[in-house]
Parts: sequence; C-alpha cells; structure tokens
Amino acid sequence: MKEKNPKSKSRHKKKLSKLRIAVIVLVILILAIVGLCIAIVWQITGGGVDIVDPSDVDPTAKEVKIAKENPIDQDVYNVLLVGTDSRDPDSDMGRSDSMMLVSFNKNEGKSTIISFLRDTLVDIDGYGKSRLGHTYAYGGVGLTINTLNKQFGLDIQNYVTINFDNLVNIIDELGGIEVTLTEEEAEYYRQNGMPDIQAGVVTLTGSQALAHARNRTLDSDFGRTRRQRSVMYGIYRKVLEQKDPSTLMPLISYCLTQVKTNMSVTQIYEMATEVLAVDNLKTQQAAVPQDGTYNSITYEGMAVLDIDLEANKQYINELLY
Repeated sequence: MKEKNPKSKSRHKKKLSKLRIAVIVLVILILAIVGLCIAIVWQITGGGVDIVDPSDVDPTAKEVKIAKENPIDQDVYNVLLVGTDSRDPDSDMGRSDSMMLVSFNKNEGKSTIISFLRDTLVDIDGYGKSRLGHTYAYGGVGLTINTLNKQFGLDIQNYVTINFDNLVNIIDELGGIEVTLTEEEAEYYRQNGMPDIQAGVVTLTGSQALAHARNRTLDSDFGRTRRQRSVMYGIYRKVLEQKDPSTLMPLISYCLTQVKTNMSVTQIYEMATEVLAVDNLKTQQAAVPQDGTYNSITYEGMAVLDIDLEANKQYINELLY
C-alpha cells in the first residue's frame, strides 16, 4: 500500500487546526452575543426591587423594598407572579389583578401554583386592614411580597410582574398552549368570538388564552383564578417540551422582554434546567383562602373575604413543603 505524502498529512493537520480555531472563534462570538443580549435584557428589566434588612423597609414608600427573609427550605424555590389587566379599572390605578405563588420543591420533585384572591382581608403595614389586591397600588410589588410573607409565614424574595396583554406575545412565541375547557366555558367562547372551540383539551392562541384568563363572567373569582392557573400550566407544559436546556436561553431572553423581574437570566435559566431535570414532575394548584376557611363580609364598604389565617398558613405549608 502506498503511503501518504508527509507533506499532505501536514497540510491536513493544518486544515484541521484552522477548522478548530474557526469553530472556537464562532462559539466565542455566539457566547458574546448571548451575553450582550442578557446584559441588555437585564438593563431593560431594571434589576428589580431591592432586598433589604426588615428594619430598613418603609411600608409607606411609593415603591416599597422587599424585606429580607431567611429561606424556610433551601430546596424550595418560591417566586411571586403578579399580573395586571389593562382593561380592569382597579389595575389602571395600579392594583394587582392576579397574585400567584409559583413554587418548585426540588427534593420532592413537585411544582405548585397558589392563587391568592385579591379580595382577601389582610393587615398591611402602614395602612391597616384592607384588600390584599390593594398592596400593589400602595407600595408596589415589594409591599405585596412583604404582606404575603408576614401574613402567611412565607419567604418570597423573587418576583415576576406581567401585564396580561403581554401573555399574548409569550404564548404565540411558544406556538400556542393546551388547556382543558369545560362545556360551559366552550359554549361561552363559541358565543363570543371562538365559533369552533370545543370542550376538552384544546390548543389556544395567545389572544384566546388571554380571553380565557380574563373570563370572570361564568362564576366567582375562584373560577377566574383557576382559569389563570390553567393558562400558566399550559405555558409550563409547553416549555417542558424544550427538553434540551440550550433551547431555553433564547426563549427566556424573549420572555424577559415582556415582563419585569428582580431575577437575572442566569437565575431563571438555572431554575428552569433543574425543573426540566425532574422526571415525572408532580404538579398541583390551589387557591387561598381554602374552601371552608373564609366568610364573605363587608368591611368599611368593601366586599372582602374574612379568612382563618392560621388554617390557611398550615394549608400553604402542606402544599409547598
């Protein structure tokens, strides 16, 4: 067999070397671009509300700082999702339309979404008793988080705020989401702009999912918050399809242009990869106050929910830990 020319081998090695260098340079350029995008997104989100020692919190400030809390369990991550609706008169004045605690328990491999009803009567530092939904108007997301932590014995430090209109863009970016509709819901939507919709598991576009999340015509606020959670789980399940963590970065970066948060892209990416690493993740959802732990009353002219605080604290603890 004729041996290859040594010079030919040398040229081949040089070509491979140049190819490796080109690949390395390309990877570095891609990482630099991604890093730049992350920096820009972080600047857009403003870095979020400061977390400070409780003694440094002024509850009457226009934008209340978040009081530092020690984690209850290092393996349980709690993030508050605050949603506003531009069509809601209260939201136009800065009141939160939706408050959902999104939690991930790494040890037990479970995720939990808890809706806090905005009409819940709570003690608000600096303001006395009022609706939970008013905390956002009084002092922004910081006062909302501090009130939830104090009233329910929680350790929330991170948050995401979003206007429901921006959910349209996120859901369309995902290619739609699946939710389960009751026959009553499907009939209502058929009469209101979705003539082909059917009961059962359906795929909704961004605008259809928004209409579902906003729907408060059929029942109580409990029903509306259930629909909001179903939309959030639809988003979550669609993200789970992205089993390759590397595909999450552009999706996370895009979503961060639609929201405000005090979490960095890196924090969200790391949390997302931990969730994706769990096989057969258990999911659960709930509303606070729990059934049978509240009474509907009128307080200073407001229709509110007077709750059994201790019973609901225990309920939340059982769900999360």
